[in-house]
Amino acid sequence: MKIKKFWNNKRVFITGGSGFIGQALSKRLAELGARVYILHKTGDKPGLLSEDQPLPKNQVIIEGEICDTRFIDNLFKKNNFEICFHLAAKPLVLEGKENESPLSTFEVNIMGTLNILEAVRRHKIQGLVVASTAHVYGESKLPFLEKYLPQPSSPYETSKACADILAQTYNKYYKLPVAIARFVNIYGPGDSNKRIIPKTIQLLLQNQSPELYDVETKRSYLHIDDAVDGYVTLAEKLEELREKNANIIYNFGSNKIYSNKDIINKILILMKREDIIPKVIKSTREKEIAAQYVSSAKAKRNLGWSPKISIEEGLENTIKWYRKKIDKK
Repeated sequence: MKIKKFWNNKRVFITGGSGFIGQALSKRLAELGARVYILHKTGDKPGLLSEDQPLPKNQVIIEGEICDTRFIDNLFKKNNFEICFHLAAKPLVLEGKENESPLSTFEVNIMGTLNILEAVRRHKIQGLVVASTAHVYGESKLPFLEKYLPQPSSPYETSKACADILAQTYNKYYKLPVAIARFVNIYGPGDSNKRIIPKTIQLLLQNQSPELYDVETKRSYLHIDDAVDGYVTLAEKLEELREKNANIIYNFGSNKIYSNKDIINKILILMKREDIIPKVIKSTREKEIAAQYVSSAKAKRNLGWSPKISIEEGLENTIKWYRKKIDKK
């Protein structure tokens, strides 16, 4: 990949950089010539991609806690970061378990974001991109537009909406170079989570029936490479957007939506396993929203971004990655 002048030797800090999305982003930035510093939660195992290949020379892993205010501030002071991508968050917990005790979700996703914003304010870096989610829109009119107010319905979504409001406050009041990226469901090689796409592929590779929830939902999906393009492009254009006084929130997604059944059927066809019948199971998630997808018209208009990878192509290379991983075992 050709090194871009913008990223060459740029000191980039990524929180949550050892997760599925963070690893793909850090790899891309390293290829573009940046020096990438990855914050990894102490004691956690890194994602799947790190098992396949060693880190490039221009990537550094730093262990620590996002909620440790002094640690984060000293990290910025010591390393002179120029760009920051804040991806670290306590993720959506499946099966409704997050409702048992939301305190850690709020602490990590709100206090962690506040620590990053304060470090950016104190050390005056060039730009910060905060990872949000399309889930904050709740049951708003479809497709979701950036101008809609958040309508969160779970602790996770509420914590992300609070983080977004903090980011907007620091952008407006302290004039910080901050942008918020709201993505739909991201999938692709390296995803170790238990979401529908990786879970279905792995079950089929084990000759087991995929699981189809009894509650029908429709979602939009974005391949990891398109998501990384969105992050990188937004950071590159941040200064230009600030000069134009453009709103700092950007949606990223495809203009196509699929039900769970649609996705499973596509995977069955691509894996030539149409003979397998999905197992219908009862969903234990509360208040499941029927449909969620965004308009990415603003990202296309202001950033020149649009998704390039079709769902079929994306599923194909995701399946290939999992096959290769299983073959290695």
